[in-house]
Amino acid sequence: MYRSILFIIIILFANDIFSSPFDTCASEAYLFQGDPVQVYGVNLATGKTNVLETNTGVNANINAIGFNYQDRYIYGYDTMNLRVVRLGKNFQVEALTVIGLPSHIFYVGDVYNHTLYLYHQNKGLFQIKLDPLDENPMATLVLEKITSVATIALTDFAFHPVNGKLYGVDNNTGGLYQLDTQTGGENYIGNIGVTGTFGAGYFDSNGNYYISRNSDGNIFRINLSDYDNLNNESIQAEIFSYGPYSSQNDGARCANAPIVKSNSNIDFGDAPNSYSTLLDSNGPRHGISSSFYLGSIPPDGEKDGLLTPLDDNKLNQKDEDGIIFITAIEPGMDTLVSIQASRSGYLSAWLDWNQDGDFQDLEEKIFSDLQLVSGSNILRLPVPNHANIGSTWSRFRFSDQTNIDFFGGAQKGEVEDHQILITENGIAVRYYPNESGYITVAFEDNWPHKADYDMNDLVVRYRVTESLKNKKINHIIIQGYLAAYGAGYHNGFGIRLSGLNRTDIDNSLTSMKHNGIIQASNGLETISNEAIFIISNDMSQLIPKQCEYFRTQQNCQELINFSFELNIFTKEDSDTSTLIDMPYDPFIFATPNRYHGEEITFQPGRKWEVHLADQAPTEQFDWLNLFTVGLDSSNPNENRYFKTTGNLPWALMVTNEWKWPQERVDLITAYPDFARYAESAGQEKQNWHLEINAIADKIYNQEN
Repeated sequence: MYRSILFIIIILFANDIFSSPFDTCASEAYLFQGDPVQVYGVNLATGKTNVLETNTGVNANINAIGFNYQDRYIYGYDTMNLRVVRLGKNFQVEALTVIGLPSHIFYVGDVYNHTLYLYHQNKGLFQIKLDPLDENPMATLVLEKITSVATIALTDFAFHPVNGKLYGVDNNTGGLYQLDTQTGGENYIGNIGVTGTFGAGYFDSNGNYYISRNSDGNIFRINLSDYDNLNNESIQAEIFSYGPYSSQNDGARCANAPIVKSNSNIDFGDAPNSYSTLLDSNGPRHGISSSFYLGSIPPDGEKDGLLTPLDDNKLNQKDEDGIIFITAIEPGMDTLVSIQASRSGYLSAWLDWNQDGDFQDLEEKIFSDLQLVSGSNILRLPVPNHANIGSTWSRFRFSDQTNIDFFGGAQKGEVEDHQILITENGIAVRYYPNESGYITVAFEDNWPHKADYDMNDLVVRYRVTESLKNKKINHIIIQGYLAAYGAGYHNGFGIRLSGLNRTDIDNSLTSMKHNGIIQASNGLETISNEAIFIISNDMSQLIPKQCEYFRTQQNCQELINFSFELNIFTKEDSDTSTLIDMPYDPFIFATPNRYHGEEITFQPGRKWEVHLADQAPTEQFDWLNLFTVGLDSSNPNENRYFKTTGNLPWALMVTNEWKWPQERVDLITAYPDFARYAESAGQEKQNWHLEINAIADKIYNQEN
């Protein structure tokens, strides 16, 4: 009885003198550096560090550290006093009692499955079971030798969170090894392509292995996510971020956590991912600093890159405001670029001259570590003679660091990706609705019936750029994205250039991109005489399947994931004076070989279409059978198409980024003024579509 009471007293006393564990499995990594040791938090995505503790309670170096997911303590080795220690969230060293410790020092360690593993080259691999500490923080632990064979020149190793294997890189050779913690076996996997003293190693929850090189602070990433298919080529290390120089260091982190937290303080790019934009592609990113940024508005944080047409602007603040091309960009000429910097710093920039979707070609790095002054900087940019005419991408990175590439993390600053237009001499350019905005086209696909009339079965946003030479349109760029899909039917989407024939199009130059990738087909419909471009025969196949409908249910916030770009060139002898005004004629059609409702020709395919009100259908439409059913009151003799007798349309165009009704909410319920607008044939309530005239809980709102 007395022994039990004494044990309870010891436990209560221990709870008072031992520190509390960490509250969470944090995204940041921990770096222990120096003698006496100081503790830093490291953002692996940017390389940025911050001091967490300068006084751990001991005048010694702590090395061989590892984060224990089971009890949320950091365990390590005191290299001065030759003892095992642990630290909680206050980063104060607590000595542990361990029997069997040798006289040599440990610099390499990690924790997995409630066990601390220690390594010393030519001495062996060891383990210490930590389970006894669960009941008694002052329990005596035992060091056990796994093997005396230890040939690899390691300065750190780390456990893979998925397969539980232990990995380390030989500093001298760059060889990646997998260590067997049961037998101590050393399995050589391949060479990572870089060498150095890698004093700190970490894993993330996806199975990426990060190693920090002491000499320059570079943090490299090795993709070990597909651990069943590792070879020399797949394990090549890439520079991931540019961290600080360090010495006498070791690293640990909770490998079960992603490296970017949800409330990120990191600025990412937003070009198509072919330019290396997303974190998984090692896209460019900067730790947000109150002093280093481009333009007049500091950037806001994202969890990852947001591929165009998404951007990282929040709260209606356009923070991508630092770069302005003052003059036209023409091959063989100089163009002027205005760059606004918050303070002095270094600028590097890239431009995809040949429009192949990357920044890796010769001459595509246009500025390298150029020192900017605070305020406006006017730079002269020579445009190569071989630059391709058309739309392309540029990337600008501003930081206090030099030698950063178009990819990888930087500790401070901002990245701005800008889409630009390369034109010929004597070219005039015009836009619809403007250079950076989008129109919204929305369709109800139950034509010739109204059904739920929620006008969200297909919602597309796009913009048009026309280039004119000698008053003739010679180049058209149509850029857009799929904003919503609330349909049960399968629908295709196309744009007709009414007034032009297919033979007016230069097929050899015209191209179509999906998500920045050039497609095998340029979209020009071969079965039609008219110039009709099919973006997709089935838009429903281009959306994620997380929700029943795409971006029409308020409780289901999916990210936009499909964009398109048409680069259309007309022939020199074509007459473009008959082309209808921008934005042309967008329409939907039934996906071939798919059912599309009662009273409709079985699997109608291109025979069934819906256009904007009073816009005639294409030559593929079944004029004979489909204008005689349902609520449609079309009359070709009166140029009346796709409207009910009350003038309600089955398609809408709004010249801004309009917010559509939620799923199964009637358009008139969401926007009550629309009824009067339609009845008056557009003469009254012309501002019906503004958000202030909507019923707030009836429209779909994207949540930042």
